[in-house]
Amino acid sequence: MSPKKAILRTLAAAHETGGATYTRPASIPGFEADPERFQGAINELLRDRLIEGRKDAEGHMAVALNAHRLADVKRHLRPAWAHPVVWAAAVVVGILGAGLML
Repeated sequence: MSPKKAILRTLAAAHETGGATYTRPASIPGFEADPERFQGAINELLRDRLIEGRKDAEGHMAVALNAHRLADVKRHLRPAWAHPVVWAAAVVVGILGAGLML
């Protein structure tokens, strides 16, 4: 799973259980294994405003989902087979395959 999806899934789970719960990036599964990629993904998500950041009580960075962009977050988290582009590609391949069979 990509770092973006791991971050968004973790924050979505925290959001569903307790609203806009802020989470430290280091507590996200996979962050310890590859902190550079995860920090880059966090910066990109902050730039896209899918997540928002602030300092927690101890002065460490914490992130949460942007409540105004939940629809965009859900769109990023849907499975690959649920994307319209995948369905369109499957239909085109099916039509081409049927045309070659004739």
